[in-house]
Amino acid sequence: MGFRLTGRFWHSASFAFTRYGLWTFRPPTFIVLLGGPGAGKGTLAKELVPLIGLPHISTGDLFRKEVASGSALGRAVDPILRSGGLVPDEITIAVLAEELSKFRNRHGAIIDGFPRTLPQALLLDNLFAGWGQELDFSLFLDGSNKDFEVRLSGRRTCSNKECGRTYHVEFKRPRVEGVCDTCKSPLIRRDDDAPEVVGPRLEKFRANNQPIVDHHERRQCLHRIKTTNQDPEGHVLQQVLHILSKRGVRVKRAA
Repeated sequence: MGFRLTGRFWHSASFAFTRYGLWTFRPPTFIVLLGGPGAGKGTLAKELVPLIGLPHISTGDLFRKEVASGSALGRAVDPILRSGGLVPDEITIAVLAEELSKFRNRHGAIIDGFPRTLPQALLLDNLFAGWGQELDFSLFLDGSNKDFEVRLSGRRTCSNKECGRTYHVEFKRPRVEGVCDTCKSPLIRRDDDAPEVVGPRLEKFRANNQPIVDHHERRQCLHRIKTTNQDPEGHVLQQVLHILSKRGVRVKRAA
């Protein structure tokens, strides 16, 4: 108990230093990625990390780690994730706030997987406002359901939760079929990528996402990036880097 309290104390003290000290001189940059299942949010986020120096926070990954650990939270959200549903807002915002307040995220973050509904978008606005900050960029990867269905039905994911690398049976094959290039674990198709689940997921996304798009357009932080299965490699990334650099984000040039 003493160790747990000590850990929480230092976490609170660290965030107070970040909020009232560091952010006074260097405000953070908060970016959210919007887009349907299969839009490429996770891929884009991983590409952006070394180029703009911000960490990638995926709410889905946070919950999947909880599931893998066997925690009480993990056991509670596991059936929701398997069905492609949404974890209750109050749980998600609490988990996200805890992660964002860690010292490693002091310069901001690239948030993937949240918000997925207008109430969640408002919760995120309120969280940032409470910290004296605001959402800087909402990047919407906009594509067709048909393209996303092809991406999802062929997606394969590393079964090792610590790796989680993704592949595709057409667009990004592993060197050895069914085996992750990085950690050599078996590749699997996630339950929520099954054909009978994909269609309803996309329809639910469209219904929930449009109010967020409208809200972020009113706040003038939305940037729409068109994506198709015919895009050349790096096309979406270059569009995003152009948007960010024009608005003052420092971008490192890839070697």
